[in-house]
Amino acid sequence: MTADAAISIAPPRPTPHLTGSGRCARHTYRAAAVLLGVLALVVLLAVPAVAAPAAPIPGSPWDAFDQHLPYDTGVHKIARLAALASYALMTAAILLGVVLRMRYFQRLISRTAAHSAHMTIALSALIFGLVHGVSFLYQPVWRIGTLELLVPFTGDVQRIPVGFGILGLELAAAVGASVWIQRRIPYRRWLRVHQLAYLSFALIWLHIFTVHPEPRHLNLIAVGVAAGALICLAVFLIRVIPSRSRLRNPFDPRETAL
Repeated sequence: MTADAAISIAPPRPTPHLTGSGRCARHTYRAAAVLLGVLALVVLLAVPAVAAPAAPIPGSPWDAFDQHLPYDTGVHKIARLAALASYALMTAAILLGVVLRMRYFQRLISRTAAHSAHMTIALSALIFGLVHGVSFLYQPVWRIGTLELLVPFTGDVQRIPVGFGILGLELAAAVGASVWIQRRIPYRRWLRVHQLAYLSFALIWLHIFTVHPEPRHLNLIAVGVAAGALICLAVFLIRVIPSRSRLRNPFDPRETAL
């Protein structure tokens, strides 16, 4: 056998994987940019609130008293409890979504049980969020009707903070409804739609953080809100920065949504 023949039948040398470190670095920069943006937004929102003089909080019992409007404390308690339950359940749903895709937890938790819990908790979060929103129809001081409840940023009282909450809840509902079309569209496209749950959580967190000064002061509610935000931020970073095994095998259709 000649040297030319030996060269011609030799198997081609595998091309080295050169994109792994570059992709990891790119994802790291994106995650750092997101984290810095969140911190900057928190500072911009918190500083004016701390410096603002004492005044009735729009939509509060004090505001209703000044406007000579009735205020139902029972409805207020229902709205408050529903909001806290929805926030906690949404945090748990996002956390479970990442647990489903991590092989380490798949050895400890049944995938079927975790998926069922993920779906049930996410649906419960939507239901409590809906109860929270509908309850404000019964507080005259908020001046919220059906239109203001369905269309973001159309209300009169705290338009921007309330709009964040409505938009976040509607986006979460769209993410949940995407499960029904999962088999009718390409998996990657459905995955991108389902990952909008992170944006939904960010909008709802902005709603909680801006609509009332309580989460901006040191108390039990503020600690809970901050803990939920940190958990979801850590989960988001885990999702954005893939592991080395996922860089070597960039797509696995068996992976779950979050």
